[in-house]
Amino acid sequence: MRRTRIRAPVSPNLARRVLLLLSCIRRGADIEVHMITTALRPLIGALFAAPLLAACALVAPAPTAAPGDTPAPPPATPLPAGLTDERAVTAGICFESAFDAAGRVFVLRSPEELAWLFDSSDASGFCRRPAARGTFDFGGANGQPGRALAGLWSKGIGCTADHAVENVTVDDAARTLTVRLRLVVEGDCPYELVRPFWIGITGYNEYDIRLLVE
Repeated sequence: MRRTRIRAPVSPNLARRVLLLLSCIRRGADIEVHMITTALRPLIGALFAAPLLAACALVAPAPTAAPGDTPAPPPATPLPAGLTDERAVTAGICFESAFDAAGRVFVLRSPEELAWLFDSSDASGFCRRPAARGTFDFGGANGQPGRALAGLWSKGIGCTADHAVENVTVDDAARTLTVRLRLVVEGDCPYELVRPFWIGITGYNEYDIRLLVE
């Protein structure tokens, strides 16, 4: 921010009146008080106007985004077949709790384990109110294949962030399913970002499910 100062102009007539007044005072002339006030009134007004004009002359800073104008996160990267976007399940967990848990991988295979996740968030002390608890269909009933809920939070600093799915590999011999991700942070905004990645996985409940972020 730059500050521009403006000096209020003083007219030559006003300057001559002040000099004449001062010379009369030095000669001991009998000048009434109201004449002094009348002569000085324009000068006093000019002196008061100077700081006000200077205050009005601030150069406006470049517009910045208000706290409520944080750019909305981009849509999730399309997922490979067999994986479903389940970010809504954990959307009720507050920013502070998610920020604290960033980097940890969660693989949940039952309603009890999902309840544990919400209980842990509530007990962390980071949130002002209990988490809104989403639901997830873990399957397994009536011969349906079981489903797992796997996810994490990643954090960064910028304007927006998104997870790009690099690849999904299944090793039946080792009984592993690996999802490789890349966190893409864009912009030079000073925002602290927390980006969730939560997916539903069908048919691999007995596998070791891994989420790797580069």
